[in-house]
Amino acid sequence: MKQKIIVNTLMFIFMLLFISFFQNVFGVSNKMVGITVLIIGLGICEKDLTYNLGLLVIRLLCFLLAMGIFSYLSLLNPILGLILNFGFIFYATYVMVEGNKKPYHFPFILGYLFLIFLSPSAPTDLPGRLIALIGGAFLIVGLQWLFNHKTYDKVLNSRLDQVLNQLIHRLERLLAKDSGSCEEEVHALKASMGRFMKAIYERFGTNGSFNKEGVEQVTHMVAYEKMYYLLDEVAKDYEAGLIDDETIEDLIVFIKEHRGGHHAYSGVSMFDQGATSVKELKQVLLVLQTAERDEYSHDQRTLWEQFLKPIDRESYAFKFAMRLSILLSVCLFISQLFGLSYGRWLCFTIAALVQPDAESSHKKTIERLIGTGVGATIFVALITIFKEESQQMIIVLLSSYIGMYMNRYDFKMIFITIQALGGALLTATGSIVIGNRLFYIVVGAVIAYLGNKWLFPIRRKDIKEHYIDLYEQQKNHLIKTPQNNPHEAIVDAYHYLEMGKLEDEKYSEWLDVSFEALVRAQS
Repeated sequence: MKQKIIVNTLMFIFMLLFISFFQNVFGVSNKMVGITVLIIGLGICEKDLTYNLGLLVIRLLCFLLAMGIFSYLSLLNPILGLILNFGFIFYATYVMVEGNKKPYHFPFILGYLFLIFLSPSAPTDLPGRLIALIGGAFLIVGLQWLFNHKTYDKVLNSRLDQVLNQLIHRLERLLAKDSGSCEEEVHALKASMGRFMKAIYERFGTNGSFNKEGVEQVTHMVAYEKMYYLLDEVAKDYEAGLIDDETIEDLIVFIKEHRGGHHAYSGVSMFDQGATSVKELKQVLLVLQTAERDEYSHDQRTLWEQFLKPIDRESYAFKFAMRLSILLSVCLFISQLFGLSYGRWLCFTIAALVQPDAESSHKKTIERLIGTGVGATIFVALITIFKEESQQMIIVLLSSYIGMYMNRYDFKMIFITIQALGGALLTATGSIVIGNRLFYIVVGAVIAYLGNKWLFPIRRKDIKEHYIDLYEQQKNHLIKTPQNNPHEAIVDAYHYLEMGKLEDEKYSEWLDVSFEALVRAQS
């Protein structure tokens, strides 16, 4: 707990300093731009996007400039706003949801709403705003580099070392007459593969472009993990007396040399002698050699191909993006057309409660209503006791800080409500602010519930079936045409298993098909 307090406190101070720095550089009128940049930067830091920082800069510049220009133009005319808002929300949502286990669209949508409702730009301020957004793009890239530039190498090296250590440990147990497989080892191997594949997918899969380094790393992980399971047969032959201690010791030396980066391919005559189980291990060596010689096929995508990807109309990301963009753009249109002073809370509610699957949306709706009700009650009690404006500002800051410790959404909403009501209280009386917030959140919850149920509805079973189909497509590719970019198919297949939460039931099949594809792709 002490560590969490230190981390959260430092993060809170960092956020305050970042916003202060941003408004000092780009002007007080762009303070909300700084908040938007910070929200986006921290929101996507969970994902390692440091592989191609140049491409990341281009993408962020396009997103943020579109955010600034569209948020300005949309306020000029409700009809124009309806079109522009729909386009931006749809594209931002689709791009940030497609292919990601966790959706990353919310920081972009929230930032867009902030620029529309909380900091609309005057014509004379637009150039300065765009300059601030350009600067923000580079600051987000800086945050990515700060948090993630060592993540990839750290994850891959640690996971590969763990697999090799498990291999050595199992062979040492075999020498100690403990031939059984260890459930904890198997579980640790699967967990390592999951973390490894996540890092690989974020680095190469999202760009659709593997290089020699990526090919080698995927080959090593798949081959060594397959080797662990091949040791089951080695253990049987060892118990039967078909393999002696010297052979097991040679295997340990071989693996230790590979762990140290010394790939002694010349001294592997042991793979051609003795029991059949040992000879089968030679396939591991062959695929490792093929990867090191860069003999596997791997296409390099052009920058244009990486930047623009076709929209998959069958994906759940497309359906979700359509649902959110329709509901949110219509609510923005109504708020603008009728001049709803607190329409922002309706839109913020829609953005938060419209989730990819109906089950998550319904759960979050209930939690938001409970958290808002409790937060409003606490806020009324606080402003009754603390009536000075300075005291109320302290309450807002404290609620922002304490909210960082809340993991449950309903608890987090309590402090978000206190913070939002405290900020709005500066321009209106308490009863008006509280009444409007409760009203628009309830209306937004009802709209979100009906939209999630009837407008491009998605159930969790639908998502699972979708990713089963995608997994089967990649599996068939590995079986029928392993010579064509097998590593990309291996990583994509695992990603689809993870997205569909099928790792446990399909993991062995995936590993066998992947390894066999690497073997067959050599010819």
